This record gives sequence, C-alpha cells and structure tokens, in this order.
Amino acid sequence: MRAPFAGNICEISVEEGQTVSAGDKVAVMEAMKMQTPINTEIDGIVTVVSVKVGDALQPGDRIIKVDIDE
Repeated sequence: MRAPFAGNICEISVEEGQTVSAGDKVAVMEAMKMQTPINTEIDGIVTVVSVKVGDALQPGDRIIKVDIDE
C-alpha cells in the first residue's frame, strides 16, 4: 500500500505478521489538519511496515506491504 497524497503518518494500526481483511484500517495520514484513514483493499498478512508515526510521505511512498494469505 502506498501513500495516496502528501502528508504525515499520525497512526499505525497494524503490526508485521498481523492478518488483515479488505477494508481494515492500517494507518492514518494527516494533511492540512485533516486525518484520512488508509484501508487495505485485500485480505492478507502484513509483511512489512515501512513507516513510523511522524514520517512525512509523498504520493506513492510505501506505507505497508500486505501479502495475499493463501
């Protein structure tokens, strides 16, 4: 999952190894004092968390990696 816009990470809701379902909130980004939840689009397992709270991201920067749970 990648950043949809420029902003800061204000919350990480998952950990590596955690199972997620489509629609689950994985992080929250903030831009211009507006907080936007970042939701996963697939069922799977979080394999990499690439950011920490406070990181400034540009559009397309990696937030987390979710591998499909088979």
